[in-house]
Amino acid sequence: MELKAYAKINLSLDVLDKRPDGYHDLNSVMVQIDLFDTLSFEESEDVILEGGVKGDIILKTVNKIKNLFKVDKGVKISLKKNIPMGYGFGGGSADAAATLKALNDLWGLNIGIEELIKIGIEIGSDVPFCLVGGACFVSGKGDIVEKIEIPEMDFVCVNPGYSISTKDAYQELDGFDYDRISTSLNMKEGGDVKAIADGIHNDFIRIQKDDVKELVIEIVGLGALNASITGKGPTVFGIFKDRGNAMVAYEKLKDSNNFVHIGKTIK
Repeated sequence: MELKAYAKINLSLDVLDKRPDGYHDLNSVMVQIDLFDTLSFEESEDVILEGGVKGDIILKTVNKIKNLFKVDKGVKISLKKNIPMGYGFGGGSADAAATLKALNDLWGLNIGIEELIKIGIEIGSDVPFCLVGGACFVSGKGDIVEKIEIPEMDFVCVNPGYSISTKDAYQELDGFDYDRISTSLNMKEGGDVKAIADGIHNDFIRIQKDDVKELVIEIVGLGALNASITGKGPTVFGIFKDRGNAMVAYEKLKDSNNFVHIGKTIK
């Protein structure tokens, strides 16, 4: 069995009040993009992961399912990693969601999507979205996921050459005094590409270094309808009117940046 685990970008991300459980309430419009890891699964006596790293979220997911459902089987998982780690693409969560789906089928567990989401949120806040996929309005601590209609969009993603810790990002953002309002609600009803681009927003822009903020300006200067960051950053994405405009920007950015991806959102 082979599955693709798709990366995501946050078209909007509002970090609201901190919850009693230590998480933050969020409102976000999230979309999957055509950047993906590939995972293959086959029956095995032991749990084997090829291509992963120590403490991999994939192994965490396997062990959680084995313990919850008293499974005495093993699985061999082969991972081809294409989504960069720590860039704000939710690659680990995508891998975990793919693993949940695969094990549910491979081991005949018959777990419904609502229960998978409850399990997924205990693994990572983006896992529920990755289980549902497409374009969604996400709220709560990431566990409330509602499918929405968003037009297909051309974009370019650029990373300045480093990653950001999620824990550190939240701690730093908590030090800022800002109006904790939900701009994401404005995007929930969809609209055309320009309307979506006009509405993109991310509260984590406040903690970004100057090079990230300069990238946002640069991408807009190269023809993007608008630009922002995905997740807690530092990867910047720009939305373009069409593939041709995106390609012009991609060609100008690809040689001077650590990571550049041109692509589309997927449904």
